[in-house]
Amino acid sequence: EHYYMIDVGETQIVLNRWGTLHATGYPLYVMVGNVLVALLRGLGVSAATAPGVTSLLYGLVALGLIYGLALVVMGERQRWLAAGMVVVYGLTRTVWIHNAIAEIYSFGLVLLAGLLLLALWPRPVRGRVYWLALIGGIGVFHHRALLMVAPALLYAVWGEVVGDARGGGREAYGRLARRVVVCLALGLAGFAQYLYLPLRAMSGAAWVYGEPQTWDGFWDQFLGREASRFIGAPATFEGLLANLNLINTVLVTDLTAAGIGLGLVGLVVGLATPARRRATITLVLSGGAAYGFHVLLYTDVLSALVLPVTLTLAFGWLLLAEWAVERARQMGGWRWAGWVGAGVVGGLMSVTLVGQNWRFIHELTTNPTGGETITLAKGAPAGSTLMLDWGPRHFAVGFARDVLGELTDVRLVSHKADLRTAAAAGELVTLDFTFYNRPIEWWEAQLGERVYLWAAAARLVVIDPQPRRVDVSGEGIAVEAAEVSCTATTIHLTVDWVTASPITEGLSVFVHLRDAADAVLAQDDRSAPVYGWWPVTRWTVGEVVRDVYSLPRVAGGTRIVYGMYRQLADGRFENVREYTAAVDCGDEQR
Repeated sequence: EHYYMIDVGETQIVLNRWGTLHATGYPLYVMVGNVLVALLRGLGVSAATAPGVTSLLYGLVALGLIYGLALVVMGERQRWLAAGMVVVYGLTRTVWIHNAIAEIYSFGLVLLAGLLLLALWPRPVRGRVYWLALIGGIGVFHHRALLMVAPALLYAVWGEVVGDARGGGREAYGRLARRVVVCLALGLAGFAQYLYLPLRAMSGAAWVYGEPQTWDGFWDQFLGREASRFIGAPATFEGLLANLNLINTVLVTDLTAAGIGLGLVGLVVGLATPARRRATITLVLSGGAAYGFHVLLYTDVLSALVLPVTLTLAFGWLLLAEWAVERARQMGGWRWAGWVGAGVVGGLMSVTLVGQNWRFIHELTTNPTGGETITLAKGAPAGSTLMLDWGPRHFAVGFARDVLGELTDVRLVSHKADLRTAAAAGELVTLDFTFYNRPIEWWEAQLGERVYLWAAAARLVVIDPQPRRVDVSGEGIAVEAAEVSCTATTIHLTVDWVTASPITEGLSVFVHLRDAADAVLAQDDRSAPVYGWWPVTRWTVGEVVRDVYSLPRVAGGTRIVYGMYRQLADGRFENVREYTAAVDCGDEQR
């Protein structure tokens, strides 16, 4: 659920299926990524891994371009300092994680570094302004945040933009106007990539976000209207401070407080050095515009704005290291001290970054949630509709269905679907944790009627507009049926509860695996049936409430004792009903 990972599962699906991503669609990234994923899968890379490998490839290209940019800024003589800076920058959290997961940001870093390199290239480049307009337009249509680099690019090539218009005259101004119009046209050419979205939707792609084949749906995607809640100036001073704290916290995590301080000092040194001033101002404009937008107009963490800031500060390290080496060289016999100092600081920063990022990234990229969700979803009844909120768990099941070819008899929908129609077509199911965000009242509002809950399988809950009923006599709660089943690691107890009369007090469930000596080996107690979400006070007479309990396969377990209990005023527990089910998993699984 970490914000770095929130869209990774969706990207893994889309890059394997030529689908479309969430707004703003990122069509260029999707098209290039699909080609690379197809090539990687042809070489034997798994469908889950290949999209992450594309990010690594983009990241390596980006770091290569940053190295080239460093040589342009500092000169060939500082190639070892440039290489050291690139290594340390590659270990910062936002760069490292996006070189390892299926996300769009290492691709965006390629475009950012390439534009800066082209703008600062020291030798004349024929048509440089037009190339910047074309590539910049492609980049902005890939991700709008790249627009923040425009002031830096304009500053770097301003002389070429203005050209001979400085001398005045109608003809000179006419040439300037034509140049501007051509640049705008070249920039707008990047819009053509968005034809991909409606074309894929109309061709029946397996995974299409929204409705880009419709006029309104297309503009929703292009404009990214759903993200508009993050954009806008803070309404209060507290909101401004919250934005400052948010971006600064991310920067400190990425670069460390010492790294930020060294970067800022280095940028001041660069501004004070005539030979480095133009490049430094360009980089400061790039990082400063991104930082200012994040503070003043954006209320969430956006890596596309973080990366220009960290890149600018990384060049501050390089400028400071060069200054230190040059000062030591001027001291004659102390020339080696500058190199040693730069090496020690760079080494300490590298060790620090590896120490704080390795475990964090490893835990994110090996998190078992997706695989566990796929396993649980396989318990959904054939022909049922599985509702999972749009997000990582939804994407995991979507990956199993659309990429791996599993779960083909289960329809997957998100919380935005027409659930009334889904419920009418067959069983509507969800995983038990969904009720934390989507309580019973939400389901009843979606379906327009009262709902009833029961368990279809382990952690799978059916939302039923009509309860299953049986004729029942007597009073209180009883067991209509019970069954024990086993897997290699788990014992499942399925119980059909039924009540013959309304229940007015809350009762909880106990389920204990016991051995021959009646010792409790494992348990699956719950505050209420159906994973705590269907209290007995909501049950109607004759309603069958199926529940599934899971216990680990423990050596010596011979029976399951289960039932319901109440908690007394003095804190003690009192069993209301107690039942026993024999456990016989078979010799082959002992």
